[in-house]
Amino acid sequence: MKKITTIIFIWIVTAGGLLAGEKISARLYSQVNGETLPMVNIMLEGSTIGTMTNEEGVFSLNVDHYPAKLIFSHIGFERKVLKFTFQDEFEKIYLMPTVLKTDKIMVSATRAVKGKTPVAFSVLSAKKIAIRNSIEDVPMTIASTPGVYAYSESGNGTGYSYLTIRGFDQSRVAVMLDNVPLNDNESHQVYWVDHADILSDAESVQIQRGVGNSLYGAAAFGGSINVETKIHSENSELALESGMGSYNTKKNKIAWKSGALFGDNISVRTRYTNQLSDGYRDFHDSEQNSFYLGIEQRGSKITNQFRVLLGKEITNQTWDGVYQNYIDDRDLRRVGVEAYTDNFYQKIISLNSKYRLNSHSFLSNTAYVVQGEGFYEVFKIDQDFYSYNLDEGDISKYQNESDFLRRKWIVNQYSGLIPQYSYQTETLRLDMGAEIRSYAGDHFGEISQFSDTLLADKYADNWVRYYRYKGKKHSTSAFARLSYTVTNDLSLMFDLQLQQQDWTLDQEPIGHATGYELATVWRFINPRLGAMYNFTSDVSIYVNYSQADKEPADNQIIEADDVWSEPVYAAAESIDDYELGFYYKSKFAQINLNMYRIHFFNEQLKTIDVNQEGEYDSFSADETIHQGIEFEVNFQTFNKVYFDINAAYQNNYFLKGIYEGNALKTNPEILLNSEISYQVLSNLTTSFLLKYVGKQYLDNENIGSIDSYFLTDLSVKYSTNYFTVKAKINNIFDTLYSTFGYAYEWDGYHAYYWPGATRNAYISLEVKI
Repeated sequence: MKKITTIIFIWIVTAGGLLAGEKISARLYSQVNGETLPMVNIMLEGSTIGTMTNEEGVFSLNVDHYPAKLIFSHIGFERKVLKFTFQDEFEKIYLMPTVLKTDKIMVSATRAVKGKTPVAFSVLSAKKIAIRNSIEDVPMTIASTPGVYAYSESGNGTGYSYLTIRGFDQSRVAVMLDNVPLNDNESHQVYWVDHADILSDAESVQIQRGVGNSLYGAAAFGGSINVETKIHSENSELALESGMGSYNTKKNKIAWKSGALFGDNISVRTRYTNQLSDGYRDFHDSEQNSFYLGIEQRGSKITNQFRVLLGKEITNQTWDGVYQNYIDDRDLRRVGVEAYTDNFYQKIISLNSKYRLNSHSFLSNTAYVVQGEGFYEVFKIDQDFYSYNLDEGDISKYQNESDFLRRKWIVNQYSGLIPQYSYQTETLRLDMGAEIRSYAGDHFGEISQFSDTLLADKYADNWVRYYRYKGKKHSTSAFARLSYTVTNDLSLMFDLQLQQQDWTLDQEPIGHATGYELATVWRFINPRLGAMYNFTSDVSIYVNYSQADKEPADNQIIEADDVWSEPVYAAAESIDDYELGFYYKSKFAQINLNMYRIHFFNEQLKTIDVNQEGEYDSFSADETIHQGIEFEVNFQTFNKVYFDINAAYQNNYFLKGIYEGNALKTNPEILLNSEISYQVLSNLTTSFLLKYVGKQYLDNENIGSIDSYFLTDLSVKYSTNYFTVKAKINNIFDTLYSTFGYAYEWDGYHAYYWPGATRNAYISLEVKI
């Protein structure tokens, strides 16, 4: 309580200083999407006095008389004249975009629109990302939105990081980067660690909660994340950034954008980033290298965007958590042992094309290739010969165990096409298309550096392959969405996705691995219905129903790297999702409220396999319920103070079975985020981010738990035309907390926790040329 009182006191004192001043000041927004508008020209009518909004959309202008007329102009927006009769009469000013008939733009069908699309969603604009994004992975930034929870193995948000939406892990969250699917085709997971600093290039991130719309081309249960990067820029710029922080954390970046260097219709943007961190926990250091190149060509009817994203990561990890007796000790909670090293390289190449057929019709296509190669290695102690196919000939007669270095490799590639057609009139919009994707993955394990002398003599320093399997998947889907405006107030939406997954897995016969040849086909029909009613242009209510199915992950069918493993029957997962939402907007505030109930059939729940690092055990729950309430409010309390708050109450539990009525483990019941931003000066912004995470259970029996916790982060950003300084202090009250955990019973109950970092800081300087 003392912490909360301190924070409130700080902001009361801060807000009190806002009442002084002699300037007319306000923030400008787009009337359509609510984005702040930088570089708006403001002139005092009948004089040469003028100014321009900064990158946050804020301006201040001295005037010597009232009333005063100000003229606002910006390319692509209607000219606006406002009369000020006293100081700071307007706190927010909205400009209406103009429609350029020669270059009409249709909003992407994968993007939801406030008051138009009957789904629950949140948007992180480039300006919000610029304040919140530092060196942490993407989940840590997204976790400031409703219903999203994030944690990392390292404890400080670097290296391997994870997120959940509504209690669904990221294997059930569809992630798109410029319309390219990032979910792994076999495990359905998303590996954010592979591509550091991708939010540096983001124009916006939209997080849709609930079943993803059919235009994503893949079923999503918890939600969908759509990251759009920007290539076009008005001005040419070279930016150099360097940052450093706690735990030997470092970041160096060089970025360049061409502006009009190659003419009005060609834009180029490129970036290289190197990130290093030792992590909060011992032996969780990581190095991430990322390269981005974007080339955009704009014509009178067609736009082409070519992108290349290269990512390389080397991460040391300790999969095990911290034992329950040590988690409250400031020193012991960080202690770990050197376990395994993850080494992976991935490249994403894509071409996005948009073509305007006429004033009502558009064509678009995304073509992509994703390639990856890497391994993780660990030194194994006292391993039996049988499990690694080493018991050949007379070797097993002399010794049955050996130490050795083990590597598990994956070499994979997937490519695809996502063509779409869109047709729009005043009352109707039709979007339809397809996705065709082909995947191939080669998995194999190798061992070397044997302690056993006979094995060492036989194999020397060569690598011995002890398993191999190849997986293939061909995905085909057709999808359509129809939106129809019945009256000025009522609109209806219908989505339909037809999906087929052709899957094969061939296990090579090596030693005790008998060699399985598996093949199956999954076919799904995923419908969605929605309706929205607008009481006024600023007040609306929506309802929708979705049904979705999803094929199981490969390792739920067979652990192909275990020589004794046999295929098991794994049924598809299925959900029914019911949603109700409310939206309100005024001059000073926006409010979003939604309720949901998701009935989940055959949910595959995971727990860490304590006997096999880096692996999970799966448990099938016949029926579970994910239900809750989410709300999001943002408003302006004073002229320069902005307040955002969002919260989610999640009630996720077993509906049937031996755990009936018990809460699902590692699902926080309450998530709360609050951000208070103060525009100290036109180029100086401070921001407090307050986060509360409720209690989580560690096991299906609900015996052990992770305590709730409250965190406060402070961000400061100072920008000029030539440089930007950002500083961030995380966990300023130095709270001890845990983010994830697991438990098992063997000669008693044992609980393990992943600790979160104590107070830590990061500061960066970006110089623009």
